[in-house]
Formats: sequence, C-alpha cells, structure tokens
Amino acid sequence: MNEMTLLDTYGPDGPQLSVEALQQARRRLLAEVSAAAADGSVHPRRRRLVARVAVAAAGVAVLVAATLAVMPDTTARAPGGRSVTADAATQPGAAGRIRLVAATAPQFPYSLPGLGTPSFTADPGGPVIAVYPAADGSDVVLTTNTPNESQREPGVRDVTVDGRPGRLVSLFGGSGTVVAVQLTWERQPGRWVTIVGNGRYASEQAVLRLASTVVDRPQRISFKLTVGLVPLGWQLGGFKDGGTIITYLDPAAPSHSLSARWTPQPETPRDSDVEGFQASQTVTVNGRPAHLVRAVQFWRLTTALADGSGLMMLAPRLFSADQVIAVAGSVRVNHS
Repeated sequence: MNEMTLLDTYGPDGPQLSVEALQQARRRLLAEVSAAAADGSVHPRRRRLVARVAVAAAGVAVLVAATLAVMPDTTARAPGGRSVTADAATQPGAAGRIRLVAATAPQFPYSLPGLGTPSFTADPGGPVIAVYPAADGSDVVLTTNTPNESQREPGVRDVTVDGRPGRLVSLFGGSGTVVAVQLTWERQPGRWVTIVGNGRYASEQAVLRLASTVVDRPQRISFKLTVGLVPLGWQLGGFKDGGTIITYLDPAAPSHSLSARWTPQPETPRDSDVEGFQASQTVTVNGRPAHLVRAVQFWRLTTALADGSGLMMLAPRLFSADQVIAVAGSVRVNHS
C-alpha cells in the first residue's frame, strides 16, 4: 500500500461506508462464493471472509479507546530547528481544535475461554473483531454489534441465549452446504454481541454453545505500533495487519483522521506524488531526520524509528506542524 492509497482509505476525504453499501458488498460476495461453490472451488479463506463481511454489515459498532499510554521521552524539533517540548506540543493547533493528550490502552470487552489467543482487527469506523483460529483452518469470530431492526436479513430466525433475545442465520455455499453460522444476541440490555462460526464451528449447536461460554473479561489489544499522544476526544477508528496501520477519528467529525503506518524500512516517497502538495522540509523527530510535507488538506511525515524501521503519518491540517512532530515522537515499536 503506497501513501496515496493510505490517504484515500484513511485520510480526511476517506469515504464513510453506509450499512446499505456493506450489505450490497456482502450480497455480491455471497453470490461469488455460491458461483465458485458450484464447481467445488470455494476456499476456506473465502468462506471466513464472507462471515466477516456479514459481521461488518450487521450494524454500527462500539469503538474501543485509543492505544497504549507512552508519553514521548525525547525532545522533538520543529521546522527551523527550534525545540518543541511536550507541553508546547499539546497546546491547541493552528485552527484551535486539537489538543494532544496521553493515549489509553485499548481493550476488547469479552473473552472466549478455551479457544486460545485471538488476533484483532477493525476497519475504520467499524467494530473491533476478535478472531480465534484453529489448526484445521476453522475459526470463530467474536465482535460487538447493534442490530438494525429495519434491515433484517432473509433466513434470520429468533432464538434466546441465557434468556436474552438473539438472531441466528446460516450462510450457504452454492452446493447448499452451510459455510458459516452467525449468532447475534443481547448479552446485556443495549449491549449486543455477535459470534460467527466457520469450518467445524459452522453449526447452530456450535455457536449457541460458544455463546454460553462468553465471559466479561477484557483482553488487551497489542499493536505493532504504540502511539502515545492522540487528540483529546478522538477514538481508535481502525487498525490492520496486527496494528501496523492505526487510525484515530474525531467522533464529532469522522472525516478528520490521524493515521500511523509502520514499514520494515523507512520510505522515501516523492513529494510530487502528494495530492495538493504545498511545501516540504526536513525536521527532527527523536534526534532522527524526518520529512514533513504540507498539502492543502493534510500533513504527511516520514521518518525512521529507533529500530531502523519506518513510520509514515498522515494528519489533517487542523494539526500544527509542532503537533504532527510531537505525535510522531510518541510512536514506539513493540517487538513482543
């Protein structure tokens, strides 16, 4: 993924997908799987993707908090070589709308005992999804959810889980074989949870049994990157690939986003590739040179991290240059 693709997906002008669009995507994908299943070519990875699209299409998610609290421990350097202290960098930005604060550790609110350690993912603005893989290629997906009463899927039937209302639906391949089963239920008043069973878990009995084992035990979400400073009031909006790409959104204006991307080696993208390019300059982040680009609608900063890997950051022009540098200075790589 290059920086322009990253901008298109996560930047200030990134599209906000509606539930209707996600539903259409799910139906198209199901149709593709059905066609492939007719000649026996459905791959397990594709089946799992169908189930996760179904989860994403089910409704609006509950977002978790921002990343681990690590304040920058070195001084950042602003354009012109002057120092920027942490206190100065947390002052409101040029537009007076940004104040940086220490981030807090993100947690997923539920656990499924006996299924091992999950991996986590979340698309921008979507729910955090825990995926519990099995050695045979099966997996279980667990996420939060808010059902949309006006968009009830065909084939959904009502069930109860521990006396609470729920909805159960099976997803079929072209040969009529069940490829995934999805259960959504109200675990507590106003708090809905979804389980999707794939592979050997793709049965009504399996997902109902799994639902009965869900516990209110938060799990800490570990990312490849740790961002120590985020704008006050902004929330974790999405992450991918083990937290090598992290996005924060302003809930009051979701088109405003801050994205950090880790790369194995530092990148040196061309200024001419930046849409709306205005100016660029060399700055210093944690004693290392960084390249800061100012565009019409965003900032882009690229630099090397302490272990020699690379960081690319995109921030809206609501940030001041000092604040962009301060956030970059708060980024750490987790090697565990």
